[in-house]
Amino acid sequence: MQKQTKSEVLRRLKSVEGHVRGVAKMVEEGDVTYAEVVQQTNAIFSAIRKVNTVLLKDFVEERAEQDGGSEEMIRDLHKAIDRVTK
Repeated sequence: MQKQTKSEVLRRLKSVEGHVRGVAKMVEEGDVTYAEVVQQTNAIFSAIRKVNTVLLKDFVEERAEQDGGSEEMIRDLHKAIDRVTK
């Protein structure tokens, strides 16, 4: 894993962790609607999907370097990852 990717993934995961704690606090305090909790958990899912996207793109770049893949191939794979992870 590239150093930049590692720091981005850790940053995003810490953000997710904070978000989960915030939602847990909302639920514990009890003054929250189902819709508000669902909205927040959907935001958490989205953040985790973004972590997966970052990891997959890094993997593609790493393997392309090892196997001699072209820049065009990397761009095409990044586009495919973006379509699948939305």
